[in-house]
Amino acid sequence: MTATDREQCDATDTSSCSECSSRSVKCQFTKETNRRMSSIKQVQDLEKQLAQAKQTINQLRGMMEKGTAMNVDRSTPSVPSLNLPEINPNRHGEQKSEPPVLKHFDHVRRNIRNYGRGLFRVPTLYRQPALEPSLEPAKAPQLPPKHIADRLLSQYHGSIHNYAPLLHWPTFVQEYESVYRNGSFQGQRKIWVAMFFATLACGTVHTVDRSELQIDPEKEGVTFKETCIRYMNTWTDNITIDHARTCLLLSMFSIELNYTASGWVWLGSAIRMAQDMGLHKESGPWPVIETENRRRVWWSIYAVDRIISLELGRPLQIDDDDCDTGWPCPVDDTYIQPQGIIAPLGQGLTCGLSALIPIVRTIPQLKKTLKSPVVAAGTLDTYNDYLRSLLHSLPDLFHVENNQPIDPGMLSLCTSIQSIRMFLYRHNLSTICSREARRDAIDRCVGVGQDTARLAARSMLAPSSPNQQQSHTPEFGEYVDMSHGSDWQRRLAAMYPSMSCAHLWRCTLFLCFRGHYSSALTLVRVSAAVGDLRKNNIACGRNLRFFLDRLTERLRGGYMTQEQLEDDEEMLAYVSGDMQGGVEGSWVWAGSETGMRLSSSLTPTSATYVAQQPQQPLSSQQAPPTPAQHVNGDVHMAGTGGAADSDEKSLRSVLLTEKESTEWGGWDKIAAILTGLLEEQQQQRAQQLQQQQKQQAQRQSQGFAAQQAQMRRPDGMAVQPPSNSLRSPTETRSVGPDGTSPGGSARISIANII
Repeated sequence: MTATDREQCDATDTSSCSECSSRSVKCQFTKETNRRMSSIKQVQDLEKQLAQAKQTINQLRGMMEKGTAMNVDRSTPSVPSLNLPEINPNRHGEQKSEPPVLKHFDHVRRNIRNYGRGLFRVPTLYRQPALEPSLEPAKAPQLPPKHIADRLLSQYHGSIHNYAPLLHWPTFVQEYESVYRNGSFQGQRKIWVAMFFATLACGTVHTVDRSELQIDPEKEGVTFKETCIRYMNTWTDNITIDHARTCLLLSMFSIELNYTASGWVWLGSAIRMAQDMGLHKESGPWPVIETENRRRVWWSIYAVDRIISLELGRPLQIDDDDCDTGWPCPVDDTYIQPQGIIAPLGQGLTCGLSALIPIVRTIPQLKKTLKSPVVAAGTLDTYNDYLRSLLHSLPDLFHVENNQPIDPGMLSLCTSIQSIRMFLYRHNLSTICSREARRDAIDRCVGVGQDTARLAARSMLAPSSPNQQQSHTPEFGEYVDMSHGSDWQRRLAAMYPSMSCAHLWRCTLFLCFRGHYSSALTLVRVSAAVGDLRKNNIACGRNLRFFLDRLTERLRGGYMTQEQLEDDEEMLAYVSGDMQGGVEGSWVWAGSETGMRLSSSLTPTSATYVAQQPQQPLSSQQAPPTPAQHVNGDVHMAGTGGAADSDEKSLRSVLLTEKESTEWGGWDKIAAILTGLLEEQQQQRAQQLQQQQKQQAQRQSQGFAAQQAQMRRPDGMAVQPPSNSLRSPTETRSVGPDGTSPGGSARISIANII
């Protein structure tokens, strides 16, 4: 129908239009409703136009700050419009419109099931459960000792289960106890056996007393992982929720051992299996426990995908448009019963996943924003407002200004939003940005480091939060929550993941760069508590030791001030940390050799960092380091050239060698360096304060002398002083040897009086 053929609505305020009246239907669009809907649409259009205008103004303002930035912005696409997710959406999924039920259609369904085999699969809700293969007695693995299994499961439940509750713990413990009562895995499903060993492998990573239990993640943990893979059949079309659980557990185990590529692959498998199961879609009705399990498994996979994507600079593997499943309930597993979910009133945060979901949902938009060369000031302000609102929607323990103690086991969760801020703010550290934008980025990153240090300090105030009292089978949880609850270091070390160690390292770099050594020492204390339990924490310490050596060379050498330090491109590259590991955010690799040429251009001595000898006296550091200490800006000790072959092999490996893991001196050495820098800083400030006070006293003394001289001159007449010592320089120049003026007059001129 063309525009001329359309009929206009002739409805009035009291009567329906003629078209609706002729069809005997109720008119929904009177003049009043038309006016109201038109006004709403106009307001929405105006709000959209206003937002676009603000964004354009902010971009133009950034372009006007510096000519170089303007040239870059002209050749690059504009900053994409922000589409930040709703903070508190419908957490239980949207009610979908269901098609009408067709009666007497059972025979059609049977025919579709039968003749559709080999072509397509029916939806997950309507699939017939397949018979899962069970273990034969001859092929069943040996049961681990019960006391070791108890301890490892306790460590797993007190750490990973906090923010990724993959298992319904009462059901899992019931099956676990049944297996040990029978004395073997006979009759158990193969996938359950694989999931059990994957859980034990993750428990080895979070075990503190490894020497007592004789447990090593790289030995016993890897053995558990290999056993898991042996009994997990991926060559099957009957995927279950336990397959997705097992793959995610293997992913987290690999990542904690710093095998990020392997963890990335296993995560992809977990996502595909979960999507094959339809976990990303709200469907049902399912039984109560199964509904909650599906939601918890999906959102755990979702959260890990977002975190790994941001931390490692990998693409997102889940599209938000494909996901509409409801959020899990923020209650402990014991309250999820077959008859329903019943939780006591006033219960604290017992499921960290419910607090983590709204935080990680900002990552997709953040990654789109970081594709722009420069993040405009208006965009940063928009993110600040959004993150502030998000923070207020979370429990009080997330708030930086709160002085209440934080359970050490919850510190990683509390600093997750700070990690989002760090990735956002440091993006403008690139050489593409203007000098002002880079300094502003440093200011913001230092603020994130200080906020993280405040949260870390609160975790050292008390052993554990009363809200963390778990209600489950006693042997799974009391070891972590009770035995070591009084020692924050042991509790934090058992529950702190590797990605949070990387966040502490980034914050410490910026705090040291700006001279906030006290806050840096707080974070170093947390990193020291984790120690070598996380492989990447060792690499963080090694990198930080190298950075501090370069920093002290410049500060103690006396040839660079703090102001000059922020214009030092070498130090800015070092403080940027793992920004240089990404394709889009890095800048140091421009002009570098690539491929086979890279192997010939690198020498082991110039590319391998080896810990230096103790710092030389200050007098020997007055000049920049000699070429013997530096080769192309890199540091090495004398006598390391003999191990060229082994060093060259270490350059090709992502992981550290045993020598590299120990030569940097440990976290105690870093704490000692920071303590020395802090003491020197305090001494310098004390000397500056004394000098200022001395100058102020001299100015006061000179002012008092001038005031006394003025008081000795009645009515402007000059009074001859006993000597010239109290005269002002002007008076001295205008008075002759005999005490009179050159003209012989005893009067003083008006100019001299002034």
